[in-house]
Amino acid sequence: MSVVRIFNDAEETAEDENTTWSVDDVKDYVSQYMVYEQQIKDLQDSRREWSADFLKRKSIPKKELTQAVRVARQELDMDVVNEIYDNIVDLFVD
Repeated sequence: MSVVRIFNDAEETAEDENTTWSVDDVKDYVSQYMVYEQQIKDLQDSRREWSADFLKRKSIPKKELTQAVRVARQELDMDVVNEIYDNIVDLFVD
């Protein structure tokens, strides 16, 4: 029966040298991660408040607004964006 070596102990690469870590490294990572999580949550809350205030002041139809946001997120063709814009403008001009 032959032995299959999973780890090659003879060769140590630069990547292997960076595998040492400590509990303090984990604490630092988690601490910084939680800071980012809080910042993201604060930005999301701020965006929700801004959006609610904006929509309260302007009466943009939610269907068209949802389509426009979806287009922006998907980076779709500007012709589609312009068509949605034209549809919104037509609602207010008529």
